[in-house]
Amino acid sequence: IRAGRFVEGGSTITQQLAKNLYFSQEKEMTRKAAEVFMAFDLERNYSKEEILELYVNTIYFGDGYYTVADASEGYFGKAPEEMTKYESTLLAGIPNAPSRYAPTKNPVLAEKRQMQVLRRMEDCGYFSAEEAETVAAQMVAIN
Repeated sequence: IRAGRFVEGGSTITQQLAKNLYFSQEKEMTRKAAEVFMAFDLERNYSKEEILELYVNTIYFGDGYYTVADASEGYFGKAPEEMTKYESTLLAGIPNAPSRYAPTKNPVLAEKRQMQVLRRMEDCGYFSAEEAETVAAQMVAIN
């Protein structure tokens, strides 16, 4: 609203899930308002973990893969629970821009995005500095 136009990146995961489940991708103010109300409803009825699970099973991962399971199988030939930290962090970066970050399209750019994911996970305490360095070293070893 402050920008006076539609801008990217203002939605929460719950709002994006509501859009994916119930609305078109058209950029309309009425749709955006309805999306906010649906997000509130989702948050009343589902835990954060359930919302995240629903979300990763409605987003696009590039190369025709629309769920985390399809992407994991397609890119790595394994189920999500079998992925390594390297594979998981690579996959986590793709939805931001699937046509740019799909590892089959641009492996170098995919790994740059993966480094952003690793840094953010370290900043949020999900990885120690050592763990992040270990995963980053796997990138170098693969290339």
